[in-house]
Amino acid sequence: MRTFAIVNRKGGVGKTATAVNLAYILATSCKKRVLLIDADSQANASSIIANPNESGLAAVLQGEEAYYENVIDHTDIPNLDLLPASDELADLDLECMAGLKQPGYFALRDFLEVLAEDDAYDLVVIDCPPYFSLSCVNAIMAADRIIIPTDTDGFSTGGMGKLVRQIDNLRKACPNVVISGCLVTRWKKSDVAEDAINYLREDGPVHIYRHVIRASDDKVRESTWAGQAVAQWSPWSNAARDYRAWVAELLTQEGISYEGV
Repeated sequence: MRTFAIVNRKGGVGKTATAVNLAYILATSCKKRVLLIDADSQANASSIIANPNESGLAAVLQGEEAYYENVIDHTDIPNLDLLPASDELADLDLECMAGLKQPGYFALRDFLEVLAEDDAYDLVVIDCPPYFSLSCVNAIMAADRIIIPTDTDGFSTGGMGKLVRQIDNLRKACPNVVISGCLVTRWKKSDVAEDAINYLREDGPVHIYRHVIRASDDKVRESTWAGQAVAQWSPWSNAARDYRAWVAELLTQEGISYEGV
């Protein structure tokens, strides 16, 4: 079982869209058994994929539920299940900061080890919040690979080195975690965008995927209102086609066999 965590401390760079579309394409086109974990207390991925139950990841992080069947939701999408987020994740962060609870940073890793022992899923995708919360640190500690989505604006590209250094600090406690690469999202053809991509490829601290995700005439935004991945809502849009091409690139790079994308 391979686990991908979608991580960036900057908001608005397409973390949730990337996580949801990766999970959807893996489950539907690639015929993989996929668990999508929503680690963001805003629960946007949860609202797109399913009508989640009230426990989910928060119960896992607090060790409240012994049986994973009680916290994982089965969605209407074949091969795709969801471990949802809730406001409880934000409450848990506040309680840990106030010293009311002792944070545990390996609870999600332990949970996924049980799933792996039971051969429950082929792949796990984690949508992380835009800050290093308890759930985000748990996600990094539980992951095999980290994917960093980024925009081409100066703040996103300029902050890449700091983000990678912070992830590397966390990797000292879990050295098997590897940064798979950086995915450029919300791309529009311009000199600035090309300069940003060239900068990341030549001077950036991590591998840059060959495929980029184009801005797609509001189709990604529309898909959130429809409660669907853009690959489902508008399968022939630029963004949907780009996500499918990138997923094929990712699986090839990772040596994971797959059916047609």
